[in-house]
Amino acid sequence: MRLRILPLLFGAVLLAAGEDPFEAPPELKAFARQHTLNQQGATSKVAALVRAFFAPQEAGGLGITYDNAYTRTPIEAWRDRKANCLTLTTMYVAACKSIDLDARYGESIRISRWRRVGATVRYERHIVAVVPAGVGQELIADFLPEVRRESQLIAVLEPKRVLALFYSNRAVELMADEKTDEALIHAHQSIQVDPTLGVGWNILGVVQRKQGLEGDAEQSFLKALQADPKDGAPCGNLENLLRAQGRMAEAQTYRDRGLEIRKKDPFFNAFLAEEAFQEGQWEEAGKRIKQAIKLLPQESDFYLIQARINLAQGQRKEAIKSLEKARKWALPDMQARYDTKLALLKGDVPT
Repeated sequence: MRLRILPLLFGAVLLAAGEDPFEAPPELKAFARQHTLNQQGATSKVAALVRAFFAPQEAGGLGITYDNAYTRTPIEAWRDRKANCLTLTTMYVAACKSIDLDARYGESIRISRWRRVGATVRYERHIVAVVPAGVGQELIADFLPEVRRESQLIAVLEPKRVLALFYSNRAVELMADEKTDEALIHAHQSIQVDPTLGVGWNILGVVQRKQGLEGDAEQSFLKALQADPKDGAPCGNLENLLRAQGRMAEAQTYRDRGLEIRKKDPFFNAFLAEEAFQEGQWEEAGKRIKQAIKLLPQESDFYLIQARINLAQGQRKEAIKSLEKARKWALPDMQARYDTKLALLKGDVPT
């Protein structure tokens, strides 16, 4: 299976020179004060702010909906009432700081997602806000609803790294819109902000290759690996580039290295399980989803994939067991959907 890999999210607009992407709309400070005025302590203020972000506009909230189609600036998100986790987190950090809460950025290193968009495979990482709340206690503001909070392991991110991730996201978005010149500008901005970001180098390489700059692309992919030797994405991109040039032995080296890295990623194994499922490769799909579950046994979505594989093979009892495990590890407000599926599968209600 040949994978062309782009980390993170996608969308499309070129920022003006000197513009601060994370500048908060002036209304945000007043909004934060209004919704935390009667709250005492960091815990109450953090919770009130999260509720206010998603509360309907008619109830005084922002009414924001999660939208992973485009990485907006906070000003754009305020205008559109839509945002992904990176944008929501930048807005939230700004709101917290306006009411004297020491909010920081963090990455949930156990949460990632792989998905295919046309011929491209995208690797999406997850950004959160972290607010200290007393000795040894930190509050996590998370804007991905289905994430299990207790499964998270957070690594602190410096603001410059989050800004570099923003620019790399925009580079991917612009390239998807066939605006490769603008994409190259943003990819270079990502590197200028944080030269140690492997993601930025990898995306720069993808854009360069799109423009036919194969020598530059190869060097960027190699720098991505130097920055983060545990990232399999540049391995896949190097493999593809070298294979297209007829450098088969070198390509195989990077293929083997990439597979070795990614075999420890439960979400990548789940992605491969779904790919194999779509191609009717039941044995391969079953093998991959079992590996994903072994690596992260509390992820409900993995068991749902396993149930689909079971059903495709006529294994009704095994499918029921998989769904029961999915329900067990699902968040409380998600369990009802599994109750319905289980009832249908057990024949408790008419189909």
